[in-house]
Amino acid sequence: MRPDGTSSPGAGDQPHQPQGESALGRARRVAVRVLALPAILAFNFMLVVVLIDAAGRAGQTQPLEPPGSPEARFGAEHPGELVHLVGGVAALAMGVGGLGGLVVRPQRAGSATQAGLAAIGWLLVSAVVGDPDNYGGQAGPVDVAFVVLTVPALCSALLAAPWRAWRGAVPRPQFLWMALAGVPWLWYGYQQGLMQRHTWPPLADPHHQAHWFVMSLAAVLIVLLAAGGSLHGRGWRVATATSGVSAIGIAVTSLLDLQAASAMRSVWAAAALLWGALVLLLTRHAGRSERLPS
Repeated sequence: MRPDGTSSPGAGDQPHQPQGESALGRARRVAVRVLALPAILAFNFMLVVVLIDAAGRAGQTQPLEPPGSPEARFGAEHPGELVHLVGGVAALAMGVGGLGGLVVRPQRAGSATQAGLAAIGWLLVSAVVGDPDNYGGQAGPVDVAFVVLTVPALCSALLAAPWRAWRGAVPRPQFLWMALAGVPWLWYGYQQGLMQRHTWPPLADPHHQAHWFVMSLAAVLIVLLAAGGSLHGRGWRVATATSGVSAIGIAVTSLLDLQAASAMRSVWAAAALLWGALVLLLTRHAGRSERLPS
C-alpha cells in the first residue's frame, strides 16, 4: 500500500505502449537518430540535385554532343521535365518520410518499415541501373556509392523496429492486394531504370543527372510502401499516404504531357490515378477504423 492508501502497481500494471511500439533505451534512441540523419542527407544528395536540374531545364532540350545511344537520343528529344520534377519530389518524400519519423520518434515501427523499404527499393533500382559512369556501356553491375548510401537507412530501420511486436499483429491485407494490383508500377520502374542504364555517353542526354534513376525509384517505392501499410506499427499511414499521392502526381503529369520520355500511356496513367486514389481512401478508412473503440 502507498501512504495515501492506494495500492501499488502490480506486475501486470505496466505503462501502456501504443500498438506496434516498444520501449527503446536512451542509447538505442540516440543511435537510431544518429543513423537516420545521415540517411536523410544521403537521399537528399542525389534527389535534390535532380530536382534542381529538372526545375532549371523544364521544357528545354540540349544538342546531342557527342551522338549517343537510342535511349539518349529519345530522352533528349522528349524532355518532359515536369514528370521528372514530380517524380523527384515523390521519391524524396517517400524516402525521407520514414527517416524523418525515426528522428522524431525512434520507436515507431511504421517509420522503421518505411525507412527500410526505401533503402531496399534504392538497392533494387541500383541493380537495374548499374554503374552510371557508362561511357561506351556499363562500367560495372552496380555503383558502389549507391549501395553505401543505403547503409545508414538500413541500419536505423533495423535498430529501431520492434520486430517481435509484429508476430501477433493483425495485418491489413487490403494494402497487400493494392501492392499486387500495382505490379505495373514495377514494370514502369524497371523500364525507367533501363533508360538510365542504356543511356551513353551520359552527357548525350540532358537527363544524365540520374533522372531515370529517380523515376525508377519513385515507381518501386510506390508499390513497396503500399505493401508496407499491411504491417503492424504506428506511423504506417505516412507510407501509404505518400505512396498514393506520389502515384497520383506521376499519373497526372503523365496525362498533362504524354510526349514526355517518362510519361505513362494515357490508359495506364488513368489506371495509376485511380490506384493512387484508392490507396488514399483505404488509408483513411483503415486509420479511422483503428481509432474507433473496440
